[in-house]
Amino acid sequence: MTTTKKSPVRVFLYQPTHSRLLIQAGTHGLTPSTLGEMLILDGLSRLERGDLSALDHDPADAATPRPGSGL
Repeated sequence: MTTTKKSPVRVFLYQPTHSRLLIQAGTHGLTPSTLGEMLILDGLSRLERGDLSALDHDPADAATPRPGSGL
């Protein structure tokens, strides 16, 4: 049996979002890191299935960067 080494992912959250993450992690008996990883994995699997609802995605403006996106 082999195990893969996890690579850290750095995510920067606004303070209100960070507070919500801490509250939800504590409410569900998880560490913030575990909850964050689970949310990221869930989001990635949804994107891979073509579910763009969480992104509030409009295909018409896909080529236009959102304000503040840094692009």
